[in-house]
Amino acid sequence: MTFNNVFFIFLFLPVVLFFNFIIKNKILKNLFLVLFSFLFYAWGNPSTLVLLILYILFNYFTGLEIDNSEGKQRTITFVIGISVQVLVLFLYKYIKLLFPFLSVELNVPVGLSFFTFSCLSYLIDVYTKKSRAQSNLLHLSLYISFFGKISMGPIVQYNQMEKELEHHPFQIQLFCDGIKLFCIGLCKKAILADSLSIVHTNLSASSSVLGSWLFAISYMLQIYFDFSGYSDMAIGIANMFGFHFNKNFDHPYNALSIQDFWRRWHISLSRWFRDYIYIPLGGNRVSNGKYIRNIFVVWFLTGLWHGANWTFIIWGLYFGCLLLLEKYVLKDLLEKCPRFICHIYTWILVLISWVFFMSPNLTQAFGVLGKMIGINASLYDMNALFYLRSSVVLILIGIVFSFPVYEKLESYVLGRWKQKASIALTIVYVVVFLISISYVISNTFQSFLYFAF
Repeated sequence: MTFNNVFFIFLFLPVVLFFNFIIKNKILKNLFLVLFSFLFYAWGNPSTLVLLILYILFNYFTGLEIDNSEGKQRTITFVIGISVQVLVLFLYKYIKLLFPFLSVELNVPVGLSFFTFSCLSYLIDVYTKKSRAQSNLLHLSLYISFFGKISMGPIVQYNQMEKELEHHPFQIQLFCDGIKLFCIGLCKKAILADSLSIVHTNLSASSSVLGSWLFAISYMLQIYFDFSGYSDMAIGIANMFGFHFNKNFDHPYNALSIQDFWRRWHISLSRWFRDYIYIPLGGNRVSNGKYIRNIFVVWFLTGLWHGANWTFIIWGLYFGCLLLLEKYVLKDLLEKCPRFICHIYTWILVLISWVFFMSPNLTQAFGVLGKMIGINASLYDMNALFYLRSSVVLILIGIVFSFPVYEKLESYVLGRWKQKASIALTIVYVVVFLISISYVISNTFQSFLYFAF
């Protein structure tokens, strides 16, 4: 089941919200949420629920054993706990990458990378004594399986959600904020991302410079509105149930550098790698050689996390190289450059990265990049001209709203007209929601891009 499904929006979510509101007993409320989270997860493929339950039980007993052990035994238990889950992730996602001759084909369970990272976060937090082991199986089950984050994140660290697992009361302001975020996310997905997907798909075979640029730009905008839209919906759902999740995107295309971009893009993943890989390796408080090693380790793993394809690994290492380049070569230059030059610099480098990310293999990735600079490509073709004319407004809207234009406008309107503006904005959100629903109903269903990870 996905958030942009009519059944989810008009039946599943309202039913769960209704019972969550009327049930006052904290234990029953959490039990209810866990059961419905299991239903949500098992909807498309019930067999995957077995793996999820095994993960929960394994982490529950492993966490208790870590908490109750000392010295070498504690470390051994922790290493086994981490290793088993990394091995499962490897078997499902990466075995074909290293052993392409094997005929075994495993269907990767939805959200495996995301809830595996949640589980690893739990064990690491217990081992490093950021948190105590969770003695209540129901609370740990809710952390791992909550339907607002299990499919595609955000990757909420255990220590961030721990205090709200037992009690997450209904809060009217938080609930309203959640509805607003859900509507914004649905709009991003249904109206912008899915429309941009049509442009991207129809230009995939373009052999012109213009077509290749439109192909890459439409994907660049699509993946932002698709994944940030999902994240808004997920955080909005969490708010409706009394959970406080940090934002996962902060207008990354408004960044002034690659370092700034990664402070704004998929923030929960960046924070996970920072807290559990980069800092334990020594972070930036080490020699230059070890710092470079740390950067490459983190970005190799970031690329590998996305999938068993060399394009993802190159994508990760590409960003690692850029970050090192900015630190040791470009830092002073970027600080002196005009802002619009920094924006263009960041956009172009990020656009190149998405060509690797979206390509099925390196040959195709370099082929697209080559056509973008005129290698084996005409300047334009009729198909590219057609989509330029038909989608230029859509692309411009996507570019404008990838910057914090709307937020500043909303803040200004609310500050000036207050109550009247609040009523008007409520009407706007209702209209946007209805338009988004019409897009969901009228268009062919398109799943979220990060569903594949």
